[in-house]
Amino acid sequence: MKLKTAVLTLAFGGALFASTIARADDRLDQASNHVEEAITQVKLKDTGLLAYHADLALEKAESLQKFKPDAHLAAAIDHLKATIDEARQNHLAQAAEHVKAADAELKQVAK
Repeated sequence: MKLKTAVLTLAFGGALFASTIARADDRLDQASNHVEEAITQVKLKDTGLLAYHADLALEKAESLQKFKPDAHLAAAIDHLKATIDEARQNHLAQAAEHVKAADAELKQVAK
């Protein structure tokens, strides 16, 4: 009976670990998608939606950073914070630079 319990515990733990990793990868994908949408808003010159999508990307990136720390992710988070700050001040050019830098950093994380 103890062996059966141990096997079931191991199987459940492995499945739980695998689903946790999948959620982490999903957060990176979601952050990247919101950064891409923010870049689209730069092209449309909409600083309000740029800040909104950068904020959503920041939320996902910070969540992932707690789970799986990474230097490129930390740099992306810094750029996303700067993007939000600049966009809220209607500084489109500066916000655009930061969101593009955040995109480049997130692509490094994905490698």
